[in-house]
Amino acid sequence: MRYINIHRLTQLPDVSQVAPFKTVIAVEQAVSKERQAEISTWLVNMGCRYVMACGENCDSWTKSIRQANLMVFDLGSMGAEDFVMATAHRYESLRAVFWYAKNVAKHPEIEFKECVVLHLANGEQSDKFQSMFQRA
Repeated sequence: MRYINIHRLTQLPDVSQVAPFKTVIAVEQAVSKERQAEISTWLVNMGCRYVMACGENCDSWTKSIRQANLMVFDLGSMGAEDFVMATAHRYESLRAVFWYAKNVAKHPEIEFKECVVLHLANGEQSDKFQSMFQRA
């Protein structure tokens, strides 16, 4: 699992080396619609093919990911391996979403190399998230 705290970063990192990957977006603090679109497009371009959003306003993230998917890949020529699956987990605990990511989140066309966890919050909690992910 790779932890990234988005609010602390001014520039989104290159994570293409772990593509194809799945992502858990843990939303503790909202971002602007523009930043959400930027992050969504970045995820699709980097090789994310499955997104699980949890926390505040997580439904907007699934919509944003779907829009980014259609912006990056033309619908008429999009292969099954280019389709990004997106699910919202508004009423589930983060630990439950981590369990889902480890045990359920599969793509019919590709094998994931890694799970990237995007934490949208002011504070860094890498150790806590790593521990919770391992126990899930």
